[in-house]
Amino acid sequence: MNALAHGPDCVCVRYRGFEPRNEVALQHGGYAIVKLAPRVAEIADGLRQLVPAGSASDEPTLAVLAGVLARVEAAHAYIDEAGIIDEHGQPRPILKVLSTWENTAVRTLDRLGCTPTSRAALGLDLARTPAAAASALREYLAGREEVRGDA
Repeated sequence: MNALAHGPDCVCVRYRGFEPRNEVALQHGGYAIVKLAPRVAEIADGLRQLVPAGSASDEPTLAVLAGVLARVEAAHAYIDEAGIIDEHGQPRPILKVLSTWENTAVRTLDRLGCTPTSRAALGLDLARTPAAAASALREYLAGREEVRGDA
């Protein structure tokens, strides 16, 4: 049947075309920024509580990290549903980008002081609470100012 043969009441895509925000081509959802936005916000809220000695200047980094983690979640959900091997017996292409996203997330967590190594580099005791960690960081920075003569 020809697309021109469809009438104005036809509901098929050939006649009316794809509507905004359609999900026809959506596979794993890892690139669906608008669809992931609510989850990105949830993740960012949770991350704020985890960053030792966090401040408002961390917000851009938290936003990037939350976006990456939301993509990782979407990709894992897709792989759980579809499997790691496609219908041609090949690994799904998302696996390659997923490892990149996961590495980015780990590096970003490290930069925010959310890994044992990065906390140790900041001089934070691993057993301290977030409030105590912030206090320890303030003490450390105050000590550095005294050494430089800023106090």
